[in-house]
Amino acid sequence: MLIGEISTNNARRVPDKKAIVVDGRTLTWSDVDERALRLANHLISGGLAKGDRVLVIARNTVEWPEVVFALAKAGFIAVPVNIRLAADELAYVRDDSGARAAVIHSDQVERFGAELKNLDVVLEIGGSTVGTDYESALASSATTDPRPADLVPDDPQFILYTSGTTGRPKGVVNTHRGMLAQVVDTSIVTEANRSDVYLATTPFFTAGGMVRTLSWTYLGQTMVIHHRFDPQAVIDEIERSGITFTTFIPTMLQRTLRILEEGPPRDMSSLRRISYGSAPVPPGLAEKAMNLLGCDMQQRYGLTECGGQATILTPQDHRDMVAGKTSVMTSCGQETPMCSIRIVDEDGNELPTGEIGEIVMVSDASAVGYWNMPEATAKTFRPDGLWSGDLGFLDEERYLHVTGRKTDMIISGGFNVYPGEIERVIGHHADVELVAVVGVQDPEWGETPVAVIVPRGDVDRDALAADLQVLCREKLAGYKQPRRFEFATDFPLGPAGKILKREIAAQLQVAAG
Repeated sequence: MLIGEISTNNARRVPDKKAIVVDGRTLTWSDVDERALRLANHLISGGLAKGDRVLVIARNTVEWPEVVFALAKAGFIAVPVNIRLAADELAYVRDDSGARAAVIHSDQVERFGAELKNLDVVLEIGGSTVGTDYESALASSATTDPRPADLVPDDPQFILYTSGTTGRPKGVVNTHRGMLAQVVDTSIVTEANRSDVYLATTPFFTAGGMVRTLSWTYLGQTMVIHHRFDPQAVIDEIERSGITFTTFIPTMLQRTLRILEEGPPRDMSSLRRISYGSAPVPPGLAEKAMNLLGCDMQQRYGLTECGGQATILTPQDHRDMVAGKTSVMTSCGQETPMCSIRIVDEDGNELPTGEIGEIVMVSDASAVGYWNMPEATAKTFRPDGLWSGDLGFLDEERYLHVTGRKTDMIISGGFNVYPGEIERVIGHHADVELVAVVGVQDPEWGETPVAVIVPRGDVDRDALAADLQVLCREKLAGYKQPRRFEFATDFPLGPAGKILKREIAAQLQVAAG
């Protein structure tokens, strides 16, 4: 099977069922597949051939799923673009990928339009300033099958560029086969079914967004799309559309719960599960969510290179955590059915239970390498598995505990300090909404950990800092103690909701002079 067949199969099985809903506009599965066929044929008529790369530059919009299916049907390679990039960063992605075409939303033309003028084909959703009007192109194109005769499951389906926190972004190459494996894996652990109605509020241009596009449509489900996250709009949509499943980052969950606590009663009974990632949810917040929303919670851990998801902290794990099972509080769960994990030292030797090392994954869903980067590919995508660059340990029940990125590790006085260990201790305090631990330069110790806190509500910061100091002394070794506690109103976040620690560390360094 190939990715483009998802919409084909759904159009055959459930042609009149709601597929995509945005702003009151509804596309059936028959509509989605027909529009995908027309888009694919338009791009072929513009001279594109199998393997050509196509930039997709758009916010969350009704066209995202059909664009993904169209490119897959014709054997083109989608290159999703983070719309928060600067124009020169987009130019890098364009040149590195060798893109020949682009689909751009009119909202992004002012920012990126000038960088697309030399491409062979440009389609503009909602306008014609820099390219052909998208709807006009579809209306004039054929609905014949565009699949190349030599398209196979091991061909690339999309290239997703990483955030580039350690230099220029790397293009992660994902195949049809790998993404279908991820779809099946995700469908199993989320217990997906055809009657699900999903709500998409996080960006489609992330790894999670690309997995969601496929796994939330694979069985012929219905996906409701919001252009951006708004907690009040989320609550209204759950009640109005009978949403059964959505995905959050912890800050989104907190904002939604706050409205439910302070507002009138709402009917959230349709919601069966919330999936979250990027950071652990404290037990108190998980219990509040389960009570206010009346649904199950699951946490996922993964990275772009592994196809998006490698472990799952199940709804039962969350219930156990709320009931007092402390061993899972710092965990992101056990391996998903299609993934195996081991912890290794720098030489690749497997480490005993409880010892911290690099997380290595083996999964059919993993990407196959970095675009145009053979040395980086050889370092990460090894014969014995995907070397993630994340550090962690497995406990006696094989629950994975992530302690941070290798690049985030703090070396203080010759000891390795893992930010994730400190963050999980501090994050359990009732007055802490978010926490990030970073290393700052120290003349005596080389580096020292500093904890930056976003407090929950209007609290006495001096008193909270004193409480946290006592908590850390009780729970952590002396060399792991944060040297000081700083406070912030919010954190810089990446497109997937991950806290940008390098920016926080840089801000602290500047403030210190």
